[in-house]
Amino acid sequence: MVTVSQVQSSLGLKNKEEQIAELIPVVENHIKGYCGIKEIPPEYELNLIKMIEFQLNSKAGITSESLSRHSVGYADNYPSNVLRGLRRRLRW
Repeated sequence: MVTVSQVQSSLGLKNKEEQIAELIPVVENHIKGYCGIKEIPPEYELNLIKMIEFQLNSKAGITSESLSRHSVGYADNYPSNVLRGLRRRLRW
């Protein structure tokens, strides 16, 4: 399990403790559902930190913006570079 202090030191943050503390269980549940596992292995900690960083830095899932005629594109999931390394378990 990743702690708030681990995320802060990895990302170089000195604040946002409340946001990180709220995001940790959400991201853990997403990884468990995505991979079909009950426990998160220690190898996935870096992915968990990347997903938290994505959540903190993204503007509510906005992928692209245009100024003329104001067009906004939204993402419904994490980008592939954040999910890289997570293995899905096949259910039979």
